[in-house]
Amino acid sequence: MFDEFRLKMLNKKASTKDSNPDEIVENLGINKGDIIGDIGAGGGYFTLEFSKKVGGNGKVYAIDTNQKSLDYISKNNTLNNIETKLVEDDEFVLPEKVDIFFLRNVFHHLQDPVEYFKNLSVYLKNEGLIVVIDYKKKGFSFVGMFGHYTSEDDIIKQLEAAGFGVLKQYDFLQDQSFIKFKRRN
Repeated sequence: MFDEFRLKMLNKKASTKDSNPDEIVENLGINKGDIIGDIGAGGGYFTLEFSKKVGGNGKVYAIDTNQKSLDYISKNNTLNNIETKLVEDDEFVLPEKVDIFFLRNVFHHLQDPVEYFKNLSVYLKNEGLIVVIDYKKKGFSFVGMFGHYTSEDDIIKQLEAAGFGVLKQYDFLQDQSFIKFKRRN
């Protein structure tokens, strides 16, 4: 019961006007037929939004370490183009390559981001994108007290060390960084 309540609250927060979910999705450049990997899918708010955007010929992988999160997402999957993947903290296997990996409020949980993104690149199409949204450090706050943030500079340095370069940075999220990466040539 608590898990479902927590997942509903995560989805409620993700869907608020302050979280700018429509603008986030719009700036990802998702096309019909795309394959998306939603890493740390949580309650599945963005998983379900991506599912609508990619349509019946696309696919969304809801990737999480919590089976209850994935069960909750499966229960709400009306388009049948979502596949859930239970993973260990830093390792997973997908049956195909994806167009976009999306990580929202996940980066600060990664133990070894450079190694993580090097491993992730195996499942990314050549022209694929990695999108990282994570909290910025604020003054005295829950985010700051519990280390639930990563500086933009650190995110960029870690992904550059893993072989990626910044494609675009967005500044419309008040409390979060939003950075798109692509492979460096």
